[in-house]
Amino acid sequence: MAKHKLLAGLVLGGAAYAAYHALDLEKREALKDMAREQCDAFKDRAIDYAFYAADALDDFKENLSERMGEKTPDEGVEDWRTATDDTADATDDDIVLSSDDVPTMTADSTSETPASTTATPTDEPTPEAPTDTTDTENSEK
Repeated sequence: MAKHKLLAGLVLGGAAYAAYHALDLEKREALKDMAREQCDAFKDRAIDYAFYAADALDDFKENLSERMGEKTPDEGVEDWRTATDDTADATDDDIVLSSDDVPTMTADSTSETPASTTATPTDEPTPEAPTDTTDTENSEK
C-alpha cells in the first residue's frame, strides 16, 4: 500500500512540475507572488500566536503571584518565593549512598532473613491475580 502512495506522489509531483514549466513567464511570477504572500501571512499569524501565548503566560504568572501573595504561609512553612535551598545541603535526608556505606553480603547471609523483616499477618487480604470472568461464565453455561 505504501508503494502505491509513493508512486502516486511521484506521478503527481512530476505532473505539477511539468505544468509549472508549461506556464508562461507572467503566470509563473504571479504564482510565485501568490505563494510568497501566503507564506508571509502564515508567518505573521504564527508570530501573532506566539505573542498571544507569551501574554497569556505573563498573565498566568501575575495571577499566580497575586494568589500566592494573598495567602499567608502556615507556621513552619516557608514561602515558595523566598525559599532557600538549604535542604539540599542537609545530610540527614540524603539518600545517596556510597559503596563504602553498604555492608558486603556473603552467600550465607543472603539465605538468612532478619527477624524484623519477617512478614506479619494483617487483617487486609492480599491482592490476588485478576481472574478472567469470561472463563468462569463459559464454564457455568
